[in-house]
Amino acid sequence: MDKERHAIILEALQSAIGKENVEDSLSVMMAYHRDWLPPGVLNPTVPEFVTLPDGTEQTQQVIKICNRYNVPFIPLGSSQWSVTTAPNRPGTLIIDSKRMNDIVEIDEKNMYAVIEPYVTMAQVHAEANKRGLYLGSPEASAQASAMAGHVFQGMWGVGHRLGVGHRNILAMEWVLPNGEILQTGSWSNSEKTRFFGEGPGTDLRGMLRGLAGALGGIGMVTKMAIKLHPYPGPKAFPCEGMIPNHTSTLPPERFQWYIIKYPTLEKAAHAMYEISKAEIAGVLQKWPTVYYNWWWANSNEEYWETWKEGVWQKHVKYAVAVCLWGFTSEKQLDYEKGVLEDIIEETKGKLIPQEIYDKWVPRTANNWIRDTNGSRMMRPSGTFAALRLPFDTIHSSIDVCRVGADWVEKFSPPILDCDAPDWISSYDFGHFGAAETDFPLEKNVDDLGDIMQKLMGMMKEDLTHRIEGGFGPFLGGAYHAMAGSIFYNYGKLLGGIKKAMDPNVVSNPPQNYPVERED
Repeated sequence: MDKERHAIILEALQSAIGKENVEDSLSVMMAYHRDWLPPGVLNPTVPEFVTLPDGTEQTQQVIKICNRYNVPFIPLGSSQWSVTTAPNRPGTLIIDSKRMNDIVEIDEKNMYAVIEPYVTMAQVHAEANKRGLYLGSPEASAQASAMAGHVFQGMWGVGHRLGVGHRNILAMEWVLPNGEILQTGSWSNSEKTRFFGEGPGTDLRGMLRGLAGALGGIGMVTKMAIKLHPYPGPKAFPCEGMIPNHTSTLPPERFQWYIIKYPTLEKAAHAMYEISKAEIAGVLQKWPTVYYNWWWANSNEEYWETWKEGVWQKHVKYAVAVCLWGFTSEKQLDYEKGVLEDIIEETKGKLIPQEIYDKWVPRTANNWIRDTNGSRMMRPSGTFAALRLPFDTIHSSIDVCRVGADWVEKFSPPILDCDAPDWISSYDFGHFGAAETDFPLEKNVDDLGDIMQKLMGMMKEDLTHRIEGGFGPFLGGAYHAMAGSIFYNYGKLLGGIKKAMDPNVVSNPPQNYPVERED
């Protein structure tokens, strides 16, 4: 951006939200010029400005200035998914939400909270627990933005009973890409009403969220009302010890973990269906073997030494993890224990050895209730990649995991030793499932770039054969541009929405669909 144009935009921003809340120095810009991939893979550009608006009105003013001067902007929550939030074109403005960090309200009676973008899952979780309420936590870790978790993925560890994150959205205050303010859900009728997301009022959650969110491509949500759930646990989440040697044990009269081993992936999936049919448990997961080591190890040395010993490979491959919750009473927990033990016997499962149970559960299992160890996925090599993340059925997840195992075997190295990455999650009591195949790999430009090219090639091959799912939607516009014409021309719909809501194409282009600005 030339100096004169830069100076004009800088003055406009400073006048709108205060000089102290606008930055353009190179040192600060470089701090926003990064992602968790090594240099040379994505090659993000250096942003032109960083702004720190305080609330909806200031965000609106920043976005209106972006429209006036055709400046692309990217809204940030915690910025943990920098694949789609790293600046990708010159002259970009970052809207950092650090000053929007309030839990505005928690209504115990109607079980909802009103939050701003920089509030973390851990903050909401802690405050809700004090009131006998609960919020899910994604495996990206609870230090991620709670609002981003609702409008992005929201595939929580407790999704088996509580469902995925976007079901919790009750109302939004949303600054559209053109600077207009839209209130959705219950707020479309009354700012005092916050306890329903559908029914009376406009429900536009699907437009903002879809499968994996619009990735900042259609404006910025600055306030959200979210549903909370009853919680039978203590007011303070139990932790003992010093980091990294933390343990967490929930009251045994209300919570009980089981880890049940099966001889094959198919039998493990069958057991997950039987548990789902019985409508028991708060958490139901089939973790890949490598996850036990990822979340458990306190250091890289401990990780690799334990992996070489084969501790987890021997005892937890094809194991199903279940956490029973006594939501209503201790009697409910006793009832669910009896039901689960019958299912274990009928499906011919076996509990893992007590020694291995004691090694894993107190130190790590409760991360699926409030995760703090998700970042440990980076530890073995400094990065990771994923093959596919489709949301369909538990049964369909089996084939996804098989492909993941073949992929790991074929490309190891540079993929590091990690066994079959077969992670299957249950949601809505097994009415749908998700498969994820994550793996560590060498963090260097050549190897990682080559793997990403192969992943993109596989994605194009999938689309040719009309295979739905995959990690593609998490790449946003690039994926939709490829898939739109294959799957019933849905790209035309996305492109039409983008043009209507973002006529100047300033909201994190090319998200959520790549369109050209019409002068």
